[in-house]
Amino acid sequence: MARKKSKKTDHDLTEKIYEAALDPHSWPDFISEFAIRIKAEAGILSFHNVEEMELSFVKTHGRDDTLFDKYRKYFVKINPYLKIVKEIPSTIFSSTELIDEKILIKTEYYNDWLLPQKVHYHIGAIIFRDSARLAMLDMQRPLKAGPFETHDLEQIKIFEPHLRRALVINQKFWDVLANPAAATTVLDNLEIGVIFLDEKARPVYLNRKAEDLTKSGEGVVLRPDGLSAELPEQAKSLQLLAYESVQTGLGKGLSSGGVMRVGILPEAPHQVLITPFRTEKNDLGLTGFRICAAVFISSPSQRHAVSVESLKNMFELTTAEARLVSELANGLTLEEIADKFDITKNTARDQLKSIFSKVNTRRQTDLINLVTTSPSAIISEGVLFGSSLGGPLDRRKFNDRRSPLRAKAET
Repeated sequence: MARKKSKKTDHDLTEKIYEAALDPHSWPDFISEFAIRIKAEAGILSFHNVEEMELSFVKTHGRDDTLFDKYRKYFVKINPYLKIVKEIPSTIFSSTELIDEKILIKTEYYNDWLLPQKVHYHIGAIIFRDSARLAMLDMQRPLKAGPFETHDLEQIKIFEPHLRRALVINQKFWDVLANPAAATTVLDNLEIGVIFLDEKARPVYLNRKAEDLTKSGEGVVLRPDGLSAELPEQAKSLQLLAYESVQTGLGKGLSSGGVMRVGILPEAPHQVLITPFRTEKNDLGLTGFRICAAVFISSPSQRHAVSVESLKNMFELTTAEARLVSELANGLTLEEIADKFDITKNTARDQLKSIFSKVNTRRQTDLINLVTTSPSAIISEGVLFGSSLGGPLDRRKFNDRRSPLRAKAET
């Protein structure tokens, strides 16, 4: 009986995570329930810029939000955990493993920030991390409650992948999907394919990129029963991943979705991410069906030019610098770029050095990662600068592009 009760609680907590994915104001609901689970006094979900030592987003349970005005102004800059958490290889952490307690209790951060709040022990998960940004869940206990134990860390491991998926939805799609009048137009201008699945794992919406990719014959295809692939073993895995994600979206499963490569040619497979979507009866204004999972598809064989204008604005680059970054992101070498734009290799190297300085990185691989995960790489020029949003609402739903697929499913 105890095992069944624990499983039900896992479902409830997973459900709360995906509710928060579509409504960031719901994060404290999950944090408070999770705090009860591991007997924590408080919990904090935060997003930091670790290069500038700034706090950009915070949701809390058991803490007065006004306290974080002081944190933003001063204590974030002396937080010893930030620099350590940024570098550790693991995504699950415990304060007792990060800093020696004898050293910690002598710091200003501990005495003037943690101690007044009666905080001593922390455990948590790094939900997102790159060279400049850090998102994490931090659960806290006072000294008298004793340290967190191994089974508490195991609880965090259960929900860590769900937190990652929810953050993706929060960061990339909430602002768009909150406005149905703009959602269709913006989704159609994404440079990645987006497919929404209903409660039977059937596609109920495809953006233009998804339509193109599923017709290409290179990877993911649409069959009468939903998503599939040309290779039988890939088709089976893809359908199982979709089914499990939908079950979580319905509040009946624990799968956080996942990533797989789908394609006949090993050098150019579709990269597929499937993630649960907790929307209750909401169809996001896009379909007449409940959306329970989202599928994101990209293909290395269908490159596009990263927007030069958006790179200029986003990273404060010159036109020449933004042009060089755009070509690097599409796989060209410095020598090839120099030849293409009739400049010397030394000029190209000087431009790259200037770019490194402006984006606070030293390696070309880090630069490309930064660019290809920015809005410049996933949204076409028209959306970034408003021309696509200026027209009338495009209310085409999947049934306008579906072939006979949905018609057969609806009868």
